[in-house]
Amino acid sequence: MSQPDLFGATPQPLPQPDPAAVRVRMQALLRTLREADVMPLTDKELRFWRTVAPQTTRWLDPGERAAILVEFEAQLERLTARAA
Repeated sequence: MSQPDLFGATPQPLPQPDPAAVRVRMQALLRTLREADVMPLTDKELRFWRTVAPQTTRWLDPGERAAILVEFEAQLERLTARAA
């Protein structure tokens, strides 16, 4: 008897993120960064997005993923340079 049978439930597959939803979320973040004159993210939010952006964009095609991540880093660099 396998463990799922022991507990009477079969494991459910994890839901896959919708690429359209990922695209909307990342475009909203990029728009916020583009429109800012100073860093709009707190240190905590910045750490979060530096970790999550590369993971989240895995669900997009490679070219789109690369373009989003390049712009993300460029915007962060621009805003960080202004703060210095």
